[in-house]
This record gives sequence, structure tokens and C-alpha cells, in this order.
Amino acid sequence: MKNRWGLNQIIIGKNNIKVEKILILKNDRVGDYFTSINSINLILNKHKDKDVEIFLSKINYKFNFIFENLEIKIFNYNLNIFEKIKIFFYLMSNDISDVYILAPKNFYYYLPLFFRKIKFHAVCIESEKSRPSNFLKKYLYNTEILYRNNKSKIMSVYKVLENLINYKTECKNFISLNFDEFNFFEFPKDSTFFHYKHNLFDEKLLWSNIEIKNFIYYLSKKRNYIVFSSELNNDEKNDFFYKNFNSFDFKVKKYNKINNDNVLYLKNIDGKNLVNAIYLCKDVIAPESGITHIGSFLKKETLALMHFNFKHNSDVFKQIIACKEWAPLSNFKSTILKKDFSKSINKLSKLI
Repeated sequence: MKNRWGLNQIIIGKNNIKVEKILILKNDRVGDYFTSINSINLILNKHKDKDVEIFLSKINYKFNFIFENLEIKIFNYNLNIFEKIKIFFYLMSNDISDVYILAPKNFYYYLPLFFRKIKFHAVCIESEKSRPSNFLKKYLYNTEILYRNNKSKIMSVYKVLENLINYKTECKNFISLNFDEFNFFEFPKDSTFFHYKHNLFDEKLLWSNIEIKNFIYYLSKKRNYIVFSSELNNDEKNDFFYKNFNSFDFKVKKYNKINNDNVLYLKNIDGKNLVNAIYLCKDVIAPESGITHIGSFLKKETLALMHFNFKHNSDVFKQIIACKEWAPLSNFKSTILKKDFSKSINKLSKLI
């Protein structure tokens, strides 16, 4: 009998079919998911004779189209007690040979204590709040460590995941990027993708709506066309963008034109449509987030916008570590914006 990858599964006896499973634990954020896509592809190649299932979160499951034939289950980002019990019984009732802990959550590190026959492969964290403990680490089959307390040992999360999978053989590409022009509206040609992130522009930079609007129009003067998205549940900002820019609403499939400017707001865009829009753009300028990781994954020239409010000297060290850990391996640049709007524009002018 063939599995969903078109390869033979193990058959025992005449009628009983034994299907060994591989489980990937990845219920985290969108950016985390996109940093792991190439590693998930390695897992699918390494275990192509088995069924592979992945546990995603309610945050990142909308991007499961990347792997068309991969079985998924959806959990909260922070597991509740009922979900933990459900995962425990799932491991008890299925013939699982390997589990890949790609979302470093404390609960997952306790599972090897109870399931000794399963090989657990895990990303571990060394920091002020290391996980798992050295005791629990002994029950893991193999590990790779993200060092967040040692600048000399820090590696990109991409490299850490690649080392954990440890599959050097030539790979088949199971990643599905079947994108094309949108068939329900005309997407602007030669566009740059921008994303509004409340945490950066409002909470850190403290910019007003007018400054945010002027920032978008500044980008439009530097590029042929700006298309941009916003956070789905921020009604105040979404209404502001809708009233001030040409827009296309992906929920109702309706275009709203208010001027002839080279800016288009993509309202209610998410999931595959979001990735498709970034795919159709030539480059990405956005706050460091899932958007910049999607852009880098799609091999778009990406400029990540950042701002840091340091309260202690140790915060500087932590941010250096974070930047090195999450920076993609190529086509990725970053710059730090200032609270002073004019100074930010002056700094950005030297980069774009």
C-alpha cells in the first residue's frame, strides 16, 4: 500500500496494515513556521516511507497549503490542559516512531519520560530560562541548541534546524508554491510589499496616523507601487487605511478607489492570498515579523524595520542574540527606525 507521498508502507500479515507515523510539533507563530519550512521538507524526505503529521497553531495553520499532502491537527499557541491530554493520548494510540519538537514548549519536553520507545528530536534553548532541564534532556534522542546566552555560539535558527534533521541526501521538493495572478482583481505590477504592525509604529515609535500615512506615501515615492496589509483585528487602523487609500477587500472581493495614487491597501488579506501577494511583489519593506520571513522565504529582497526600547544593558545583548538567531541566511537586510519621524526618513533614504 502506498502512502500520500506515493511510497510503500509496511504491511504485516494479510489484512492488517501497520503505518508508522512521524509527528512534527509546530504550533507557534507565522514567522516561526516559515523559518521551519525547509526543515519540514527535510523531514518529509528523511521519512518518505512513513506517514507524517504536523500539529499547527490557530495562528499559523492558514499557511498549511505550503505542504499539500501533509496531515494537520490544530491547537492553541499556548496549549490548554485538554489539548495536553489529547496529545498524550494521541501518542499512546498511534504507532509513532519519531517526534520532532520544533516548537520548544515546556510540555513537549516531558513527553519522552512517558514514551521511551519513541525517538524525540528537539530544539533546546540555552538562556536565563533554559528548556528543557538537563534531567529531561537525557531522554531526548538527539538535540540541537539555540544559545541565547552566548554570542560566540549563536547560530541562525535555520542552521540549527538543519543540523537537527541531519539529512544530507538529495531532496525532493514537497513545498507547494502554486501561485499566479489574482483572477478577481488586477494586482499592480512591479510592486513593493509593506505591512503595518501596531507594535512597532504605535507602541514603540509612537507615530500618529498622519505620520504613518506620510511614511507610506514616502515609500510610494521611492517605488513604482506600494501594496500593503495591516493586522486583521485592528479595526481603528483598518478603517483609517480604508478611508485614506485605494483598497481591495479580500473578504468581500471589492475594490474601492478614492484617488489615482500608486498605493493599494489590501484589506482583510490572510493565508494563501497574503503569501500570493508577497510572491507577486518584487521586494518587501516591513517591520521584522512573519511578513519579512515570508518575503525572505520567497527569495524577495527584504528590508526589516525595527526599533528597540532598551531599559537595561542586558537588553542590548538579548537583542543582538535575537537578530542573529532569526536573521535569514540571505536577501535580508534590516534598519532601526527612530521615534523622530524626520530622522527615520533621512536614515531610510540612504537604504532605498
